[in-house]
Parts: sequence; structure tokens; C-alpha cells
Amino acid sequence: MIITRREALQAAGAGLLSLSPTSLGSQAVARTKKKVVVGAAGIAGLCCAYELFRRGHDVTVLEASGRVGGHVKTIKDELPDGLYVDAGAEQFTKPGYDLYWSYVQEFNLPHLQDHRRDHMLRRVGDRLYSEDELADPKILAGFGLNQQEINYLAKHPWWQLLSLYVDKYTDAFEDEYQPFSAGLNRLDGITLSQLLQQDGASPAGIRFAGGNGSALQAVWHAAILKRRGVPLWPTQVFRLIGGNSLLPETFAQKLGDRVQLGCPITSIRHGDTGVTVEYREFRGKKEISADYLVCCMSAVMLRQIPITPALPEAKQWAIRSVPYYSATRPVLQSRTKFWREQDVSINIQFSEADFEHCWSMPEEVNTKRGLVVGTAQPGVAADAALETFRTYYPNNSDTIERAMIIDWSRDPWCMACEVTSYKPGELKKFWPALIDPSGRIYFAGAYCDNLNWGQEAATRSANRVARAIDESA
Repeated sequence: MIITRREALQAAGAGLLSLSPTSLGSQAVARTKKKVVVGAAGIAGLCCAYELFRRGHDVTVLEASGRVGGHVKTIKDELPDGLYVDAGAEQFTKPGYDLYWSYVQEFNLPHLQDHRRDHMLRRVGDRLYSEDELADPKILAGFGLNQQEINYLAKHPWWQLLSLYVDKYTDAFEDEYQPFSAGLNRLDGITLSQLLQQDGASPAGIRFAGGNGSALQAVWHAAILKRRGVPLWPTQVFRLIGGNSLLPETFAQKLGDRVQLGCPITSIRHGDTGVTVEYREFRGKKEISADYLVCCMSAVMLRQIPITPALPEAKQWAIRSVPYYSATRPVLQSRTKFWREQDVSINIQFSEADFEHCWSMPEEVNTKRGLVVGTAQPGVAADAALETFRTYYPNNSDTIERAMIIDWSRDPWCMACEVTSYKPGELKKFWPALIDPSGRIYFAGAYCDNLNWGQEAATRSANRVARAIDESA
């Protein structure tokens, strides 16, 4: 059952995301009408602009590229038979994407459950294992896991191994937006792997569940998911029929000509009473003044824009230090859905740089052809991804007729994907500096929330900022 928009906002937590009841209707009256410039028309920028617009504010969205959506991008024109592929924003979950679901319901967007995480095959060592095999104590013992880990995985899914060690810490977080109130600050000085080692994990357990990021950040994220009732690795995932770009496109349609494409911001000047933004368009340089600016571009793009006067040093450090990864989307087009004919799951985790994991989409399109879609490291060539797939796919035949690559690292405006873990000792430098406004400049986007889960983090941060500006004097 999909929750209502009002219920989603009430459940968003900590008073940061809930909106006043009068702000939810299309006839809402703003406290004081403000002029707001929103930088970037990704899902965060469009969502924030939409929420400000529906409250009666004067909004202009400046998007550097020639399209809306940012990392939410669906490819259709290059594929036959009505097939399409989500180049970014692969999915949304239930539970876990409460605000996102509220927009799906509000706009009546068609959606379906994607079974890309059913019957997973995972490569461990030199072979693939099924979910049943990864719950077999005899097989688990061969990986070098200790008895406690073997007993746990015999009763819990493979991906839940981390919970064995972090669950004892998660209840200490009473407010998901206050990571330093749990009395666990010491964990920010060590890595997740070091924490697991201290708590008795085996070398194999550390290899499978550990990491080099801040242990406090990892435990905090696990606590957020637990509070929201979300698994560490959700298996119930969904996508929009026709592509996940449908939501940003719907926001843009609602906003109309308030969204201006091909207008990269080149500089920002701000003061006590407003903000002036300089930007380019095809006819030359322009500028626009407003009461507020909301920066919704990635931190990678934001740190390239001169801001006068300079932001506080703590804010500057946070923006220039956000750790991102980039990614490649391999797409293998086949004449048939050969995995069905061979009775092999196509939901496979290879754990190779040239092809990390794969699934199929879009199953609802009526065609014999199939698409095997996956993730890979940036710069991977299509032939290399195909070779890796054929090396590890558990059958020696396929009907692949084309291999293509969507490489985000080559996108001039969206080369940075999601944020990676912070180094030990850095969480206190990033939080809450990343989300704090600086005068009349606000910040939203997936990197500006407590859990950087793509579209939900973007919509949460967008709602937080829209509410703050709406309620400002």
C-alpha cells in the first residue's frame, strides 16, 4: 500500500522534512513571496523548485546542460523495439523512499516492482554461488568465516552479515540527523574494518563486510535504515514504467518555462539582502538577482564556481572534499532473453571492475529481445564489459548482438555519481557543514542528506530547503 503524501511527510522525521498542512495544496499562500534561483535541474533542484512554486514563490531554475534530470536519465532512442534503459537512478525501494513514493502517488506515475534482486548469484572466489548455497554451513566454512558468522548466515541473507556486528550500536542513535549524540564518537577515529576486527570478525568476514571509511558513519547509516525499517540491502525495488526520468520530467512540466536549459552558472555574489547569479546562455552572459539561491548541482560542479564573498572555511572544506565515485553502465542487447531459455538467473554479482553486477530490463516491453544492464568502473570499454560477462556467465552461449557503454565520467555536467564513505575523523567536518546554509545560499542534493540514497536523499534535502526558505522572514 502506498502511503499518502501527508503521511510520508509526517513520517520523514526530526522535524526537518515535515511541511505545514497549508503548504501541501496547490492553493497554498506563501508567508512572504520570495524570488529564488535554483542552480541545476536534477531531481533535487526540480523538486525544490516545485515545492517553492506550489507555495507561491517566484522560482527560476538554471540548468547547465540541455536536458533535465541530472543523473536520472533514461535512454530510449538508441534501442529497438521500445526497449529502454535507466542510465542512472536504477531503482527506488519500499520502504525507504517515502517522499519519493509520495510524488509517484501525487502524479499518478506508472510503476512496477523490479525483480533484479531476486535469485541472486554472487561470485565468491572463482565461482558463482546461489542464495541457497550462501546459507549452507559447509560452503560458508570454506570461505574462512568463523562459527558465529556461519551460524548467522545460515539464518540470514548474505548481504546482512554486517548487521551481526553493528546492530548492537544502532539503537544508540535517537535522532537520525544527530550522529554525534549517540555517545559513539570514538568510532569516527577508526575504519569499519577495524571496528569489525575489534568485535571479533574473521578476516573473511572483514573482507566481505568491512570497509575503509569511518566506522561511525557506517554504524550511523545502519541506524538510519533500521529506524526507517529498511534492510541494509533492500530486495523489494521498483522503477517507473518507461524510465525513472519520468519524475524529473513531470516536475519540469509542472514548472514550465521557469526551467531554463543551457544556462551554466559562472559566478555567485551574495550579501545580507540577496544573491546575484551570473550565468551563460547561447546569446552571451546574463545575470539574475534573487532573495535566495539553492545550489543543487553536485559538489564537484559547485566547487568550480567562484563565490563572493567566500563561504566560511568549514563550508568550503566540506564542499571541496566530498568523495564521489563515477560509474559506467554496460548495456548488452540480445536477440533473445537467453537466460530464460537456459533457466539461469541474470541477477549476477561478478565483482569485476569491467562488469560489477548485472540484471535485465525492461521486462514489461513486448519483444523477444532482451537487455542485460549492469554497472562497471569508469572508462570501461564495451568490448571489455562483454568479455567479462562471457567469462563469468554460467553458460557458454548467448545471443548478444550489441554491446554499448554509458560512461558518466565523460559527462561534462554529471561526472560525479554518489558519495562514497568519509575517511576516519572526517565525519565531524562534513556533518552538518554540508547541509548548513550560508547566508542566503542553501544547498540540496543527494550529498546533502544524512543518507545519500540517490533520489530519496535528493527529495528529502529539497523539501528541507524549500521549507526553510518558505518559513524565512
